[in-house]
Amino acid sequence: MRKSLVLLLAVSVGVVLGHIIDGVPRKAEAGAGRGGGDAVCTGKNGDVNADGEVNISDSITILGYLFLGNPTELAPLCATPPGPTGLPDTGQTACYNDTGDVVDCATSICAGQDGFYSTGCSKEGRFSDNGDGTVTDHCTGLMWQKDTGNEGTALGWCSALDYCENLNLAGHTDWRLPNVRELQSIVDYGRSNPSIDPVFGATTFFYWSSTSLDGGPGVAWIVRFGVGFVLPGSDIVLEGNGAQVRAVR
Repeated sequence: MRKSLVLLLAVSVGVVLGHIIDGVPRKAEAGAGRGGGDAVCTGKNGDVNADGEVNISDSITILGYLFLGNPTELAPLCATPPGPTGLPDTGQTACYNDTGDVVDCATSICAGQDGFYSTGCSKEGRFSDNGDGTVTDHCTGLMWQKDTGNEGTALGWCSALDYCENLNLAGHTDWRLPNVRELQSIVDYGRSNPSIDPVFGATTFFYWSSTSLDGGPGVAWIVRFGVGFVLPGSDIVLEGNGAQVRAVR
């Protein structure tokens, strides 16, 4: 009798839930609730048994949970990967005195240097090589072109902009030339020649940004990855040699 009642209730609740679910988006943003990790979880609202479907079996699972104590816990929504976390660390860990000798960062000689403080996103695990010619920065949330664009051929500023706007890479077509803050964010001041994480393919030469110099028509900010300095540049300043390009999205 009890089983018959449960089945009858399951059918009734299933019909009701079917009408309710029809008015709710079938796909919900994962992470809207609790859970995640290695536990069983679901990426859909209403998919309480985490089988990938929203149907009458979810109604039966709810009834089992309410009346039979089985399962003891309903599957939560899956957690999303961590999003952007802000300003990256410079990567510098060494400290120096005023003559350029390495000193213990904990000493009072030229105290308070960058190398003493751990600030911003750590470079440990910051970048992921996606295996498709792209690199994801988990600190800023940006996706980068892994290697120097246009096969390392130097381009003029307008050509660099045009290259990125028309780039189709890893199934994405929304690439662009990075602005100067974005471009400098991947400089690693704990390295030189080039001053960038080894996950990237890079030269020590100049790279274009999309940011032009205020009051300087025809001049844009460039980053040199030999040591990571930023300066204004133009096709004229670069003596017609152009600069490198790395797209971002």
